[in-house]
Amino acid sequence: MSFSDVLGQTRPGAILGRFLKKGRVPAAMVFHGPDGVGKTMMALEFAKALLCAERPMDPSGSCGTCPACVSASKRTHPDLKLVDTHYQGSLREEDPAKQKTLRVDTLRHLRKDMEFGSMMGCWKVAVIPAAHTMDIAGASALLKIMEEPPPKTLWILVTSRLESLPATVRSRAFLVPFNPLSPAVIRGILIERGLEERQARDLSELCDGSASRALELHEAGLPAAVADPFDASEGLPRELYLARAKVELSIFCIEQSLRLRLRRGEVRYTRAAPALQGLGALRRHLHSNADPGTILTLAHLQVENL
Repeated sequence: MSFSDVLGQTRPGAILGRFLKKGRVPAAMVFHGPDGVGKTMMALEFAKALLCAERPMDPSGSCGTCPACVSASKRTHPDLKLVDTHYQGSLREEDPAKQKTLRVDTLRHLRKDMEFGSMMGCWKVAVIPAAHTMDIAGASALLKIMEEPPPKTLWILVTSRLESLPATVRSRAFLVPFNPLSPAVIRGILIERGLEERQARDLSELCDGSASRALELHEAGLPAAVADPFDASEGLPRELYLARAKVELSIFCIEQSLRLRLRRGEVRYTRAAPALQGLGALRRHLHSNADPGTILTLAHLQVENL
């Protein structure tokens, strides 16, 4: 596969292609940018380009069909580790949904694995999505191997919050920036997923350049509305962290629905602006540990009569 298959990210693909062409790959890289723009997909494609048996280190990317590429695509290649919630949940024998931070014991286990030589005689690659969720001890556990890496090992840290990574980690890695996707790219992705042209167009302009956020908004039912604001909190998860996440998405959906109505001329700016300011304040209260159900009720009250 080609790096160009990761839509809308020509510049990162070109950067990675130059590393492969020169045959010199940094021991650690940080892919940073907004959520939902292809960072993890690009990291896995770069890993496949290193592991590919048919054309290793090809600047255009992997062949995509050899046994190494197929096993990497299925996440079963022994020299590729995708360190996500499922990885940690499996190690700890816990529910992946409850893994909110990457723990130091998980990263120490990974570090030991990466210190051993490749099982297939090629590279070893660890991809860490949401690297900003590493706890301080976990990030410190990576520093030594990042400073003195074994030959042919690569760490790719993926994050939407670059500033949350410790400066010591950032300084030891090559930073690869990713940009928001254009509305045209997101519209094409949504149409390919089966959405109608008008809905795809509206979502592509309201998702802040994130394909995953556009799909979340679609699944959440943009435009958002409830018959009674006081029914809004019914059905929220009992777990506080899950309830907060759902309310966060609901507020975003309400905001974007209002912006869509404003763009269509269905509501005046003088009425929409105070509501948008109020929704922003409610999000800040949510981040300050206010009750999610109360916040969601107030969010719907903000737009009830618009």
